[in-house]
Amino acid sequence: MKSLSDVSPAVLLRVLQDTDPALASQVRACIETLIARNRDLDARNARIELERDALFAAIGRQGIVYDADGRVVVAGPTGENRIARSLSGTRDAPLHHPDGRPVQPEDLPGHRALRGEELESCRFVIPDRGEEEIYITVSASPIITGKTISGAVVTWQDVTGEEKARRHLEEANTLLEGLFENLGDIVGVQLPDRTILRYNRAGYEMLGMTPEEVKGRRCYALLGRTAPCTVCATGSAVASKKREVVEKFVPELGRYLECRSSPILDEKGEVAFIVEQLYDITDRKRTEYELRESEATARALLDAPEEMIVLLDVEGRVIDVNEMAARLFGRSREDLIGASMPGFFPPDVEEVYAARFHEVAETGRPVRFQDCREGQFYDVVFYPVRDAYGAVTRIAVTARDVTEMQRAEDALRKRTHELNERVKELSTLYAVSRIVEQPGISLEGIFRGVARVLPSGWEYPEDTVARITVYGCEYGTEGFRETPWWQASPIVVHAETVGMVEVCYLRERPEEAEGPFLADEQALIDRVAGRLGRTIELFQARENLEKSESQFREITQRSFDMIYTCYHEGGIAYISPAVMRILGYVPDELIGSKCQDLVVPSSLPAWEEGRTKIARGEPVEGLEIEFYRKDGSTAYLELNESPIVREHSVIGVHVVGRDITERKQNEQLRRQLFEQIERNIEQFAILGDHIRQPLQVILGMTELLEEGTATERIQEQVERINGYIRELDRGWIESRQIREFLRRHELA
Repeated sequence: MKSLSDVSPAVLLRVLQDTDPALASQVRACIETLIARNRDLDARNARIELERDALFAAIGRQGIVYDADGRVVVAGPTGENRIARSLSGTRDAPLHHPDGRPVQPEDLPGHRALRGEELESCRFVIPDRGEEEIYITVSASPIITGKTISGAVVTWQDVTGEEKARRHLEEANTLLEGLFENLGDIVGVQLPDRTILRYNRAGYEMLGMTPEEVKGRRCYALLGRTAPCTVCATGSAVASKKREVVEKFVPELGRYLECRSSPILDEKGEVAFIVEQLYDITDRKRTEYELRESEATARALLDAPEEMIVLLDVEGRVIDVNEMAARLFGRSREDLIGASMPGFFPPDVEEVYAARFHEVAETGRPVRFQDCREGQFYDVVFYPVRDAYGAVTRIAVTARDVTEMQRAEDALRKRTHELNERVKELSTLYAVSRIVEQPGISLEGIFRGVARVLPSGWEYPEDTVARITVYGCEYGTEGFRETPWWQASPIVVHAETVGMVEVCYLRERPEEAEGPFLADEQALIDRVAGRLGRTIELFQARENLEKSESQFREITQRSFDMIYTCYHEGGIAYISPAVMRILGYVPDELIGSKCQDLVVPSSLPAWEEGRTKIARGEPVEGLEIEFYRKDGSTAYLELNESPIVREHSVIGVHVVGRDITERKQNEQLRRQLFEQIERNIEQFAILGDHIRQPLQVILGMTELLEEGTATERIQEQVERINGYIRELDRGWIESRQIREFLRRHELA
């Protein structure tokens, strides 16, 4: 069976009547009521649609109604037009945002309203597809029944004409703003009370301010003033209500300005705004001032120079002259004006001047030449003066006395030549120095190199040859030969002449200070000879030094004493082979180490005292220091030290160390012997006293006994012991004498 929703009311009634007549009558009544209500609803719906279309037409909008599922229920009043298709999402009618981004289907106004959004006058664009682009404003609202969104209403308005008008207005405003900002003259808008509303770019640049710094301030305040200008075009324009123009100098800006103030009247005829135009007329004012003074200035310019100035017409007649020309010709300015220029010179000179004059008049190019008469030199210039059409109508003639300048130039040329010769000489000396200072070069190489570069220092190097003779050996340039034009200087070594430096010209040259040679060339050859002499001395000294160093090295290598050199920064730099015998080290083992590391701690105070003296630049003699040997035993060394001084600073020390270990041991043995002698002397004295007293007692006791053999025997033994004691006394005396002798001779 079909669904009841698909069955008409009439069929439904017949079914019910067949089933239950009583129920059918009740249902009929209900159905008839419903059908009547539906007719009313259809009529109301048709009326609402008519009212809706009339409302859309009245407000100039169109609309679309969606149901809750997003289906278009109504699109009117013209549902098939391009806008309706775009808003409903038809594929062939896309919708774009104003920035060109396409609107996605889910972002269409109707769909957004169905999600509960309210859209108010959103702007969209329907792109051009062979037709004109359409600009619309769209509003969308959800339809809420109860608390549920049951549909949505979208309305739109075509604003294409408004958009075009807006764009035209923006373009016009942009053009007007560009014209205003880029005007070369200064334009400003201000209120009648002189409050600035704005300036164009030229105004801000003149003031050196930004628009924010200018806006709202009075025009005179921008110049640092507290009151309006005395002469003010704006004040006059406000009073007269018509355009006013004034010219004034503005000291704050250092300019002359022409101020034009034009009032803008409101509907009541009152001044609402003032448009102020400022023109920089500084150049014009200065030109006017210069024009007023031009005649005086021109006259001053003509009369000020010390050279003669004459202005001629194309016929050669004088139009004007300066005071110098009048003095030179011996006539007044009034007499000279109108006269013919060629008549002022002798015939031979007049011909030269006339030829130059005609050349300038015909070619229109300036001519310059030098006039030499009676030992005087004049620099003369004929200069054409053209009119507005380029034709030569005047010729200006200037003549300047350059006699002193000419003489100075001659002197300068001569001096320049001399300086060039000095430069050549210095270059030669530099080349000689470079040869001499070349590393590893021999004396023979130096002599050959110097002889080769020597001719370049003379005035005529192409005709110069040179030769150096030292200890009978000759070193010369190619093609050297002696000529009458000869110059020489001796080579002196340790006050003894050992050779000669010679220079010759191969052909005759003009006479100079010393024959064909300059005075400075003799000084040059003397300096070269002196340098060679000092170089020979240096080589000899170097050889002697190498011999001395070799001898010193041999002495140090064979020296019985230990010799070493130690620097503060690098430690031991050299130590002689004697260190092997004294301390047991190979010399290479101690290079770079510090001597202090080998000193026994008990000797460190004496060592530091020696270092202090060395730091003061004082030598140290007889410093006794105990060192550790490589095998751990110790050795005494007597050190004699001298500081190494460079640029007033102590940088190290030279040390000669002598092994005094045996001497120190002997000294220790002598001290022990002396101490033993002291003890013996003391024991002799004590022993004599200890024995002598008991013997006296024994001898006294024998006197109490009877004489007899025993008594005699005891007395004999006592006397014998006394003899021993006297021997001890003599030993004590001798021991004291030995002690005094040792002390006297510093042996103890």
